[in-house]
Amino acid sequence: MIYRQWNLFTRKEGNYIAVDFTDPDGKVYSEPFCFYTLDEALYYGKLCIDRFIRTRMLQPKQS
Repeated sequence: MIYRQWNLFTRKEGNYIAVDFTDPDGKVYSEPFCFYTLDEALYYGKLCIDRFIRTRMLQPKQS
């Protein structure tokens, strides 16, 4: 699934679902949490992506 130019991936961890994502530059991020449903995992992944985007926007630009 693509969200704001980031790729979201889900994977099975036992009876649960984990979510990973890659930024537009190809860097992979993994979160240490698992969820009961696919919707919960994707929702959390989108929250994480939004957090990363906000953090990048607040960082001063390097010259």
